[in-house]
Amino acid sequence: MYAHLYLLLSSLFAVRCGGCAEAISPAELVMRAGASAFHLHCFTCKVCSCRLQTGDRCVLREGQLLCAREDYHEFLASPASSNTASKSDDDEEEELRQVKHRRGGADNPETKRPKRPRTILTTQQRRTFKASFEVSSKPCRKVRETLAAETGLSVRVVQVWFQNQRAKMKKLARRQQQQEQQHIQEQRERTT
Repeated sequence: MYAHLYLLLSSLFAVRCGGCAEAISPAELVMRAGASAFHLHCFTCKVCSCRLQTGDRCVLREGQLLCAREDYHEFLASPASSNTASKSDDDEEEELRQVKHRRGGADNPETKRPKRPRTILTTQQRRTFKASFEVSSKPCRKVRETLAAETGLSVRVVQVWFQNQRAKMKKLARRQQQQEQQHIQEQRERTT
């Protein structure tokens, strides 16, 4: 009799899977989305049926688990998914905009610009730039155009090389100044 009562109570108060609605045993591993728990094999997107892993972006919408992929966007846009009692159209549009904004980041290859190949200077080009840098660290446009014509590089490459070289010299000067100050401080400490 107690066993029958235990089975009845456990079936009434057991945690149920959000996917298959079956009871989840306390010893079973589960995946959670919001307040819902899922069997590992039930933790799949309702639209595209892809199995979701820990760390995957997903949304629990009207009791259905949805991955944050294009299928999710289509599901949001479909009239069958609108629930006017819980969210307005503005809220759904805002949520969709936020998801698209997150997707437009580093993971989306369509929004990335192709990387420009790194310019590798020849020894002669480097010598020419250094000689000009010794004359002036900030050459005028005419000098940059002349250097570009001489070296066969674009004016932009010449301009960037000079910017980088000025930054490098500034960094070296700052480092040398810090070393001199440190040296002076060490000498003071020795004398006292």
